[in-house]
Amino acid sequence: MSQAKAAATAKALGKLVRKHPLIAAEIALAGTARGIAVAAEEVKHRILPDHDVEEIGDKDSGEID
Repeated sequence: MSQAKAAATAKALGKLVRKHPLIAAEIALAGTARGIAVAAEEVKHRILPDHDVEEIGDKDSGEID
């Protein structure tokens, strides 16, 4: 069953690339950009696990928490 799904997906992607190459490129770039954003967030959370930008203010800014 999974081989049939993979074959159908490959066929659909091939047709999309042949008939609409600009749309296919845009979809690929959007997916890549999203992947990079998710990876950056994961790295940030692994390096600074308790870091939350919205909750931490600049200590020297004079803000009151």
